[in-house]
Formats: sequence, C-alpha cells, structure tokens
Amino acid sequence: MIFILGDILADYVIRIEQLAIEPKDLQRVSYLALGPGGACNVAIMAAHLGLSVGALGEVGRDLVGEIVLEGLGDEGVDVSRVIVTTDARTPVANVLLDERGEPAYLGFPGSLQLMSLPDEWRPVIAGAEALYADGWAEHEGVPGIVLAALRVAREAGVPSFFDPGPGNPKIDNAWHSEAAALATVLLATEDEAHRLSGEVDPVNSARLLLSRGSELVVIKRGMAGCFLLTADDLHIAPGLPVAARDATGAGDSLAAAIIYGYLNGLGLEQLGDLGNATGAAKVQKLGTGHNLPTVAEVNAMLQRFGSELKL
Repeated sequence: MIFILGDILADYVIRIEQLAIEPKDLQRVSYLALGPGGACNVAIMAAHLGLSVGALGEVGRDLVGEIVLEGLGDEGVDVSRVIVTTDARTPVANVLLDERGEPAYLGFPGSLQLMSLPDEWRPVIAGAEALYADGWAEHEGVPGIVLAALRVAREAGVPSFFDPGPGNPKIDNAWHSEAAALATVLLATEDEAHRLSGEVDPVNSARLLLSRGSELVVIKRGMAGCFLLTADDLHIAPGLPVAARDATGAGDSLAAAIIYGYLNGLGLEQLGDLGNATGAAKVQKLGTGHNLPTVAEVNAMLQRFGSELKL
C-alpha cells in the first residue's frame, strides 16, 4: 500500500464568469462542489489508477472532516489511520475558477493540532510500498511531521515522493529544501524548483536538486508538459494540446501518475507520457476529488496522442 501524507482537506470549488468581483456584485455560479481536496486528490487519482492507497493525516470532528473521510472511503482509500481531533476544524481550500478554468485559492486553515509524527505511523511508513508528502503545511507542526516521515521512509528503503507546492506564506518554508533532498522523487514547478535551487534555468535547477539526494526530478510545466531528469538521462515530454476547463488538480493527477509509473518500472519516456496524459485528462473535467480522471479517460488520452502505453 502507498500512503499519502499531506493536506487532508476539502476543496470547495466555485466556477464564476470572472474573478474580478466588487462589493455588491452578483455573478452566476455555473459549477459548485464540495469534496475531498488537497493531497486527497493524489490519493484518489492513485486509487483510480489501481494502486492500493491509504491516507495519513488529521481532520476535525466536523461536517467537513466527515465529507473528506467519507469521500476518500467511497474512492477506496483506507482512512483507518487518519486522526480525528474532537475540538479541531478541518481546513478548506475555496477554489474560484474563471471562465478560462484558471483557479484562485482562498484557504481556510482550520485548527488542526497534530505537532509531531505519531509513533503508530512509523511502522506503517516503514512497511509501505511508497510514501507521498507535500509542502502546503496548514500549520506549524506539519514541516516536522513530513520531515520525520521522509526520514523513516529513507531509512527503511521506501520510495518517497515530495511536491513542495507554494508552501504556507505564514510559516518559514525553508524546510522544503531538506524534504526535497530526502525524497526519492521530487515533483516541482519551474518556479518551485527555482526557489529551492536558486538556479534560473530549469534544467540546471533540476540537476542541482538531483545532486542533493533525489533519484528523479520531475519539473511540471503546466500546458507545456514536463521534463524528467535522473543522473543518467533527461527526457522532455511536451504538453498535450487540449482545451482546459479546469486546471485545478492537474498537478496532483500528474503526481499520482508518476507514483504509479515509478512503482511499475516505467522508463522516463513512458513516465512523461503517462503524467501528461493524466494531467490533460484532468483539465478537461470540472472539479477535483470524485471528478478526477478514470483509467479509461487516461487511456483514451494516451491513444489520442499516439503513445504506445496502455494501463
């Protein structure tokens, strides 16, 4: 089983005509959904791809927490190890989409209380097939939890995947550099890689990050695709020309595809094909969580653009 350790929260997705809203304005909402979001998207997409997935995290004993846990369970994700804190509130990412499908985020941090890696999670991580963690960090306790989990995975020889994301502007995100060096696979946008490495050129940035300890660096480039770098090889995977309805969750979908491909021994070219196809399948669908692509939709995208890979 692979385990997802990250921002176990809800996405509240609202699509409106334009994001420029003034007081007393009234705009029509064309899409509205509340369900699992954040790192839950990686868990659900990985489950859609056929992986056995469990979640590690914390939610509050509130309506949002119930929605998150029930939604993950409905998608086949094991939530038995998620901690439910009675007097905490579950975080929510309010996702505002404009007519182009580009998101803006209004984050409600909640009031989670977990400040260190629980002892009962350590053997679970050490015996896992893989560990995924992200760097969003809803509160100040998350960096220490993620770093401890990545150390456990490394000591046990468990492949780990880390996506720093933009981080939390309210805390010091310097910990991302240590997490990136501990991870077997680092997934980052060009801007995130530049922030971690100080290098402007994305390839040089990836090479520097690779030298710090990762085995594979995947640089996400949005509609331009991605490139993948190991000590021995570089593969550039051009983006797929599809009409995007909603870019939310595309990076999470790609991350799940990379986890699946890495664990199944795919080479860099096939990893790039699968990551791009999964991301492209996602941007054609509104919402996140339950609306992430199916295997059939990913396969259709692979076939449409001439990849020999089939799941």
